[in-house]
Amino acid sequence: MDTIRLEQLINTFGVSSAEENVATIIKDNYEKNNIIIKKDRLGSIFAYKKSNKENAKTLMIACPLDEFGCMVSEVKKDGTISFIQLESFALNSFLNQRVCILTRDNKCIYGVVSIKKKVLEDKCEIKSVDDLCIKCALPSKEVLELVKPGDLIGYASNFVDGDIMMGKALAIRSLNEVTISLLEKIANEEFDYNIAIGCIAQSTIGYRGTQTATYVIQPNMAIALCGFDSANNDVSLNDGVIVGYYDKQMLPSKRLLADVVENIKPKAYFGFTGNDGSFIHKTLAGTPCVSMGMSVTNMGSANEMVAKNDVNALIDSLYNYLHHLNEDIIVHCGFGDDND
Repeated sequence: MDTIRLEQLINTFGVSSAEENVATIIKDNYEKNNIIIKKDRLGSIFAYKKSNKENAKTLMIACPLDEFGCMVSEVKKDGTISFIQLESFALNSFLNQRVCILTRDNKCIYGVVSIKKKVLEDKCEIKSVDDLCIKCALPSKEVLELVKPGDLIGYASNFVDGDIMMGKALAIRSLNEVTISLLEKIANEEFDYNIAIGCIAQSTIGYRGTQTATYVIQPNMAIALCGFDSANNDVSLNDGVIVGYYDKQMLPSKRLLADVVENIKPKAYFGFTGNDGSFIHKTLAGTPCVSMGMSVTNMGSANEMVAKNDVNALIDSLYNYLHHLNEDIIVHCGFGDDND
């Protein structure tokens, strides 16, 4: 993995529906490998490595492109900002965090998440997003001129490198880096199946881009890359590659899971939160799918933590698995149906 490139990805604003700048960085790196680029109309971006074999099957390796965030709902006369969450995350972890508000003209206005005065006076606990507001380091008149309802809000924390890395959206950006690094490793190699490696827009906000991207790629098999929350006692940092055995939205393909477990020897994860595989597996005629990734601490916060060894292990394991995989295995995992 390239930590300089990872830091560039992390420092680029990429909240749901505003992933374009992150997608541009990823696209530029994909194109360095003389690869076909495929997109959907929501902004998902894939590198498509076409096999020389006629009518080859297609493997899809996908991860999220968008990061957790919020949206401005109202700007008060005193310059304080009310907001809504775009997806669910712990409000207590959002309090006192520095944030970037991306304005309509693509400028970043910095602010801090605060408790509303009435909540402080009443000594109440934070019960909903309505108890919080954002205060900017600008006069109220400037805030009223610059910030409008509908503007997006993201974390503004810094990346910290080390054996245990730390930063905003670190899990998602580490997976973005995995797709680039993996593509670099296989750029000059041939396979008897097509490989589509990429990132899905509006994934964290209800997996909206997952369905559109799947229709564009038309996969016969898929690996959904994701972070696994270490708050679940089954996993922790430096556990290496983790594979989802169960969640409330997807039972993985048993044939594919057995093949992955035999060849990668991952750690098992039994959880409740879904991932892109939740929709990939039930789109089109059905796509054999398994979720794979690494452990993440403080998921959804301004300071997610990921072990560098886990990211490198994921890259190497995917690389080795691609060389084990062939069209016969893909057909077998699809119960012999060519899915055309």
